[in-house]
Amino acid sequence: MIISQSKELRGFVLNMCKVNYPHGCSEQLIQTTAEQNQFDVSTGLIAGHIEYLEEKGYVRVDEIKNNRLKIVRKMVYITAKGIDLLEGNIPEDPGVLTIPEE
Repeated sequence: MIISQSKELRGFVLNMCKVNYPHGCSEQLIQTTAEQNQFDVSTGLIAGHIEYLEEKGYVRVDEIKNNRLKIVRKMVYITAKGIDLLEGNIPEDPGVLTIPEE
């Protein structure tokens, strides 16, 4: 994936999480939605971009388990810093494409 596509995908993930705020988005939902929006992604690629965003403090990741149903999901939640980035309240990040709201 080229650099500009990586930046765009990271911004896409943040926007998905913001739309669902304060609830999270599962990695599976993020991947499916990214694919439907013409991103060429794999599970590993999505996980890598989510980890990048987590290291920057823009998202937090929680593992949700349901032992009765034997389900384990990673849920991605946008942080206040992530919202501030999208809203232009903090300086732009060169690794994340954000579109200013009007």
